[in-house]
Amino acid sequence: MARVWVLSASLSQRRQVEDLMAHDSAVLWRPQPFQPETYQVCFESDWQGDVLSSRLASIGCPFEVETNSDRYLFYPGLGIKRQQLDEAGEVVIRFGQLKQQIQESAGSVSELERRLRVIEGQPWLDLLEPYRQGKTRYHVMPRAV
Repeated sequence: MARVWVLSASLSQRRQVEDLMAHDSAVLWRPQPFQPETYQVCFESDWQGDVLSSRLASIGCPFEVETNSDRYLFYPGLGIKRQQLDEAGEVVIRFGQLKQQIQESAGSVSELERRLRVIEGQPWLDLLEPYRQGKTRYHVMPRAV
């Protein structure tokens, strides 16, 4: 079972997602407050996470797919980021990955930090967070009295 959150879809992308998920239960779209004239939806699916992520990525809308052991993040321009999760929902970083990143950073701490951010999926999370929060783009400023 996969939990799917399509974070921002235009009307045409919305129709494509609905066609893709036609065999699943009906989905209830809501307006996406962060990006006007787009929609978001969260639902459960019986699809495998990797297959579903690949098909959603071809539509091109930002999304997050989470299964029991994996999370797939997608943002146009960055592509799909697959993260393996432990039982607590934390991202798993293998010792071999860490060792490789240390070697490739060539002793530069800032480069190692950058590489670890990529492994953690931080660039994807940074771009997806405003959609997750549902914050409006414009905030009412308090009046100076």
